[in-house]
Amino acid sequence: MHPTLPIFRFPARTLPGLLVHTARRIPGTVFIRFIDPADPGGTPREITFAALHASVARAAAYLRGVGVGPGDRVLLLAENAPEWQTFSLAAQALRAEPAALFSSLSAAAVQDIARRVRPRVAFVSAPQWAKLAPIAPELAAGGLVAVVSASAIGALPPGVAWADAAAVTADGAPAEDLDALAAAVGEEDPFLLLFTSGTTGRPKGVRLPQRAIVHAIEGGAIATGTVEADLGVHFLPFGHVAGHDQFAIALAQGHGLVMVARREDIERSLALHPTYLFSVPLVYERIRGGVEEKLAGLPAPARALARAALAAAQRVRVDGSRALRDRVLTRVADVLVGRAVRARLGGRIRGLFSGGAPATVATFRFFEALGIPFVELYGMSETAGLVSSNLFGGLRRAGAAGLVSPDHEVRIAEDGELLVRGPLLLSGYLEPEDAAGAYDPDGFFRTGDVARFDEEGLLRIAGRKKHLLVLSTGKKLSPEPIEQAIVSAAPFQGAVLVGEGRPFVSAAVFVAREELARLAAAGQDAAEELLPRVRAALAAFSEFEKPKRLLVIPGAPQDHPDLVTPTLKLRREAVLDRFGAGVARLYGAA
Repeated sequence: MHPTLPIFRFPARTLPGLLVHTARRIPGTVFIRFIDPADPGGTPREITFAALHASVARAAAYLRGVGVGPGDRVLLLAENAPEWQTFSLAAQALRAEPAALFSSLSAAAVQDIARRVRPRVAFVSAPQWAKLAPIAPELAAGGLVAVVSASAIGALPPGVAWADAAAVTADGAPAEDLDALAAAVGEEDPFLLLFTSGTTGRPKGVRLPQRAIVHAIEGGAIATGTVEADLGVHFLPFGHVAGHDQFAIALAQGHGLVMVARREDIERSLALHPTYLFSVPLVYERIRGGVEEKLAGLPAPARALARAALAAAQRVRVDGSRALRDRVLTRVADVLVGRAVRARLGGRIRGLFSGGAPATVATFRFFEALGIPFVELYGMSETAGLVSSNLFGGLRRAGAAGLVSPDHEVRIAEDGELLVRGPLLLSGYLEPEDAAGAYDPDGFFRTGDVARFDEEGLLRIAGRKKHLLVLSTGKKLSPEPIEQAIVSAAPFQGAVLVGEGRPFVSAAVFVAREELARLAAAGQDAAEELLPRVRAALAAFSEFEKPKRLLVIPGAPQDHPDLVTPTLKLRREAVLDRFGAGVARLYGAA
């Protein structure tokens, strides 16, 4: 038996029930501080738990008034805002199914999903409605009766009404008895319909019940070490299951959130002195990269001291060194680097939480060296965002997915695939055919990830089973750990390993245009100059796992929107499709 995550059981078993419980317990406590992008110079809008309870009750009255009930769907297509959760919770209270879409999706993707959802009501922002408007008559024919938004959105098809979100939730608007509605919601009633990021093929509609999200936050509460006094920065989109996990933990515990709708406003959120951040690794990589750039600009003696101090701090705080010189240099690192990083993060930061993709070992070691716990969580949409987690107040290891929740039964299949079964799992897919092959004969969900347990009982993910590369030599390798190691080294911002059926591996690497311009000005070939840096970053890997040739792609992955998912993961197949000719040239093919 492997050790498992400690669990904290909440008093209610559904999110509407947890809202009622927290609003009764601490009604006047501020829950959300919303940084409104429409008011760039204004102060954040504050919403107490009691105010959210009242708004949800009014939204529920509106939704019921237009005919929403059990079995119906409410489409949510908007940037993060308190009203997003208001209408989601109202739909849940009515035992309807909220359907969440990424606001970064293209119009074609939005329209495809909306047709599949067949909503009765849509909550949208004006920019997002522009994506849906062309198929509005079709949606109306399929059952759409109302569109709710914060501003008028233009003409609607006959039979479809528009409602102002502010008017629906304003003081004095009709309200349902939310406490009674919440009491009637069961653990198998809908929490959310989410759509996978679609790295291959059509995004799957993942139907999550209330039991899944509650079990997920019960596994995450102690793992993250958050408490009622915390103030977290919330900017993961509500199209992403991790964005809901953070919101739900805060709702259940009663701690505050600074809600951010766009990345440009993260700086404003840090001015409110949060105690933690929850993000995808990219944000933390950028923070580390900014520090590295500043260190590179220091005079040589100061630069050498700072880097030696950071290396010593890693040996002390990550590797357990007790050497006197390392301990002295660790204090130097705290003064030269740690103090500035903490100030940059608002001055009160006590932890960083990372999910959605694996973080590089270098990122983990950097923040841990500065005494800032870096806690990685692992999960997927189908498991309500949680399979395992490292511990804020305990065991954390670079490259580890952490301890598995005791609410999962776990198996490692003969081919290394991680299989899970238990109450965190989805209730099904929107289209039943998507469940084909998703479970083994014993009802275990196939995660698609190759995994193992290490000697400490921590889960370690080697990569995606479907991404396994088989060389013509018969050698097999998982590309993800190699790609992460490449990205951890400057100046690489993304990497995709290639070589299926070839005698050796190569890599497509994303490099900042400024760096490529510098190499060109010096008369250097970028691929030839950068290959030794790639191989140096892979010193711990076998020779056959190290690329022999590079395809250099200008810019960061996010500069190529068609190559990344809404969660900023590289679409491997899209990269190969776009740059297939370049990859072929690496192997001497025209």
